[in-house]
Amino acid sequence: MKIAVIGAGIVGLSTAYELALDGHTVSVFERNAAVAEEASFACGGQLSASLSHPLAFPAWPSSSRLRALLTPSGITLGRGSTLRDLRWLKAWKAPTKDLGERLACARSLAAYSLLRLHTIAAQASQMHEQSRGQLLIFKSEAVQLQQQQKLQLLNQLGTASKLMTPAEVRALEPALGADLQFHSGVFFAHDETGNCRQFAHLLKEKLMEAGAQLHFSTPVTAVSQGGSLQIQTRAKGVFSFDQVVICSGTGGAELIAPGFKQPALTRLWSTSVSAHIREPLNAPRNAIVDVQQQISISRMGARIRVSGGATLGRGGAQSSEKTKRLLYQTLQKHFPGATDYSRSMQIWQGASVFSPDALPLVGATDRPGMWLNLAHGHNGWSMACGAARALADQISGRSAEIDTTRLSPGRFRS
Repeated sequence: MKIAVIGAGIVGLSTAYELALDGHTVSVFERNAAVAEEASFACGGQLSASLSHPLAFPAWPSSSRLRALLTPSGITLGRGSTLRDLRWLKAWKAPTKDLGERLACARSLAAYSLLRLHTIAAQASQMHEQSRGQLLIFKSEAVQLQQQQKLQLLNQLGTASKLMTPAEVRALEPALGADLQFHSGVFFAHDETGNCRQFAHLLKEKLMEAGAQLHFSTPVTAVSQGGSLQIQTRAKGVFSFDQVVICSGTGGAELIAPGFKQPALTRLWSTSVSAHIREPLNAPRNAIVDVQQQISISRMGARIRVSGGATLGRGGAQSSEKTKRLLYQTLQKHFPGATDYSRSMQIWQGASVFSPDALPLVGATDRPGMWLNLAHGHNGWSMACGAARALADQISGRSAEIDTTRLSPGRFRS
């Protein structure tokens, strides 16, 4: 079949790769001038079935609904926040009865995706910056207890973790700042960290080798139904396809929004700082998550990337500057002397699209031939390869290897 993929982030490229692998003729449309220019550009890099990095999954609810709604979520209201954003935030924090089932679904997709990523890397001989292991640091016993029920459920689902004393944490991460005070840690040995943007560029090369057409600087303005699906673009006119897959996070949400009930999708802005390592012995060995601050610190080859912040609305320079200062302070406190601040640093702010139930939209729409693979939130890199394979199987008329029932876009139809 002749298939269009809208969006060249990590999800779109993974989807295009899997479709090309199945023998389809694939064209990718991207509004930016290169791949991985938005949410995939400088994310924290976590590839985790533990779903433990910031905002991978809502905080586990406290004893009462009111207390759950009043508990800080790590999400701030930025300039331009709307009533729709507030409704989404309320839905995100709501202690629904199916929370455990949603976590099981998200964990299954992330674990499957990591296996699929390894398969793709081996098949395509792709090498990218990566490391293994993720450590959560709890500043107090209360913060640890807030995570306890979720950790127990993850262990039951097969995501093993180890609770550590401060001495054990420092043995695992000897470069942690001597003045850093914390209560305990939890280590996920099978979580990974990888350079998302680097992997996206490797996928692009494989797609070009397979004969796929990549259209950059080509925003898609509409998708209409005629004898076939028509993609309308600003720069290159109209294209016809048998199937269309929308994978563009922010732009994709605009294409499908009229048919979805509110508050189905929203954007959250986050910030990252990437700095060169000055002394490797002072740098982290694993990915680190400060649970209380909801900030992650990852090692990306010769650089350290610290990321965090979650802002509803339009983001903006003021909220980015505040988050950036917090990121610097957190990095310096956890790993003093690790980074070379005299060299150029990469500062990035980008938006990811979230659904209120923390699960992506993967599957068919009610329009024949139109499919969705978007709204992965902060799990785009963790879930990209698995979601792409599952969707490619559906398009080809096969059953996916994992249960995708809860991922159906139909759950948000108005």
